[in-house]
Amino acid sequence: MIFKSKMALVGVVLVLIALGALVATGRMCRGSSSTDDPLQQGPMATTTRPQKGIILFQSRVDDGLWQIFSLDLASDIRTRLSQSLADDITPSVSPDGSWIAFQSTRSGFAAIWRMRADGTGAERLTDAGIDCFDPCWGKGGAFIIYGSNRSGEENIFALELATRRERQLTDSFWRSILPSVSSDGLFIVFARNKLGWDIYRMNIDGSRVMALTGKGGNCRPDWSPDGKRIAYVSDVADGKGDVWIMDANGENKVRVTPGDDSYDYNPAWSPDGRWIVYETATGSKKGPWSLAIIPVSGGTPVILTPVGADDRFPDWAPGKDS
Repeated sequence: MIFKSKMALVGVVLVLIALGALVATGRMCRGSSSTDDPLQQGPMATTTRPQKGIILFQSRVDDGLWQIFSLDLASDIRTRLSQSLADDITPSVSPDGSWIAFQSTRSGFAAIWRMRADGTGAERLTDAGIDCFDPCWGKGGAFIIYGSNRSGEENIFALELATRRERQLTDSFWRSILPSVSSDGLFIVFARNKLGWDIYRMNIDGSRVMALTGKGGNCRPDWSPDGKRIAYVSDVADGKGDVWIMDANGENKVRVTPGDDSYDYNPAWSPDGRWIVYETATGSKKGPWSLAIIPVSGGTPVILTPVGADDRFPDWAPGKDS
């Protein structure tokens, strides 16, 4: 009887130890922070993805063409929005969510187009015979900012939708592409290849250009909704490319995506600034690519789309996302 009592006591102690370990593990997984700033929540922030929101992206279809799709996070339903016989790529949603700007070869050359959010009403916006690419929206949706080689080199241009007037913003021998406009409409960040790709910032009129990164290997910037931070891609950690975040002045650079076995590109912020959606591929820079989501504080990414789908260049539609 004494032996059985001792065994029972040992069993109780083991159970209490196991419960204590489970509680400690749960605390580590959840993390602890009293701040509302997601960048201050530490690497153990939650990785439970938002349950609401619409993400736009390009994907290959059965005929091998790139077309534009949407993904509803609430239902996980993919919807094909563009129905052309050409490549439609790099979608960018207007600030009010009613329009999608994109690049298309429908006219036999790369041009900037727009269509309504449901895929109807597609129209070409830029001149015939001039390659234009990588559109984004200016404040209020009155302008579209994009890259073009119309000047002989790749530079950044602005198109005023009301008048269809175009204006060149950069005038450089160095390639300047992939613009993103701050939420207040006052600044543009972009990638420039000056002895290596780096992130630059300038005023909305093209003045006061300044480098935010150096030594090359940095590209594809995207401005946060509050205008305080910039997400971008850098290969400084593993030589492959990861999503990083820095302050709008280039300070406080922090790596977001973990792991050295994947290529992580083309980040886009959620409307509330707490999440980043991006494309990821393992083993080869050529893909196939999937969409993934991660808190801006880091953590374990959540894959959103199948590996074989080859989904790229996501953008998050404005509105409630979580």
